Amino acid sequence: MAAIKNNRPGLKEVAVIAQTSVATASRVLNNTGYISEATRARVLGAAQSLNYYPNLRAKGLRLQRSHFIGLLIPNLLNTYYTTLADAISQLLADRGYQLMLSSTRDDPGVQETTLHQLIGHDVAGLIWVPAAPEKKLLDYLVDQHIPTVVIVRKVEDTLLDTIVFEDFDGSLAGTQHLVDLGHRRIAYIGGDIKFKSNLDRWQGFLKAIQGSGLPLEDSLYKLGTLRATWGAIAVEDLLCLPEPPSAIFVASNALMAGVMRVLGQNHVRVPEDISLICFDDLDWFSFSNPPISAIATSYQRLAEVAIELLQRRIENPAESDAPPVEIRIGFELVVRRSTAALG
Repeated sequence: MAAIKNNRPGLKEVAVIAQTSVATASRVLNNTGYISEATRARVLGAAQSLNYYPNLRAKGLRLQRSHFIGLLIPNLLNTYYTTLADAISQLLADRGYQLMLSSTRDDPGVQETTLHQLIGHDVAGLIWVPAAPEKKLLDYLVDQHIPTVVIVRKVEDTLLDTIVFEDFDGSLAGTQHLVDLGHRRIAYIGGDIKFKSNLDRWQGFLKAIQGSGLPLEDSLYKLGTLRATWGAIAVEDLLCLPEPPSAIFVASNALMAGVMRVLGQNHVRVPEDISLICFDDLDWFSFSNPPISAIATSYQRLAEVAIELLQRRIENPAESDAPPVEIRIGFELVVRRSTAALG
């Protein structure tokens, strides 16, 4: 059987059409060195006419470096994570890297398999929202010398770089805002506290409640999965209490759709009947009716810092063995019309 010929145009064909050397064509397409505008125009025109794209795998082999970055997020249904992934993808493209996106569904087994697969594809680095990682998995990443940046969820006692939000302080500020408005029965709806970000938000809430001298009431606190369905179930339970809360702190945007749906179905007015504030700020919060108060965190800033740190680890050999760093991204308390003083 005859071998299948690869007819993909190469750099040599571009150079022939542009009437330049291969080295000159390479400098134009890699945007390095001085090239006259006339030569640049000929090379770019030749590349376009051939529908030429660089062979990144071959380039990676020549440079002994991959141009793929793996990104692992818990799920693709959470708007915050997909927006973050989009920002990371664009920023990586600007730097000559390509994103390989995977969802772990917060399943440790899926997570481990996916990490091994990404490393098998020889990624240059990893950006990772961990799902309850085991020590052996963390040790494996360190042993493989794959530059890795942990984001959103901190892992204790790790040798990996970490970038997280100020979850504790943000939650404390949001809860204190409700306390300052005169609310005394403040409910909390959040995610599983086995994840550090959820735990920090929960502890920030409790700190504000206890610091204000308010009693702790277990019936007001709902901890579960970060899904809209859990937000709906939690609100149903709260509305069935003999004395429902006058305010609710929702600890993740992923819960908000369910929360808002159930409040609407039960004709609960926001903020006249219940004030509402959410950790995270989504675009639709500002034009919902009423607009939603939020603890705003910048996914764009998180993406920028993560990529800057990862690229430094990848491209600067002196950085490869430097001690891990932890960076915290700040927040802003955005007060809108969903929170009001207790009447």
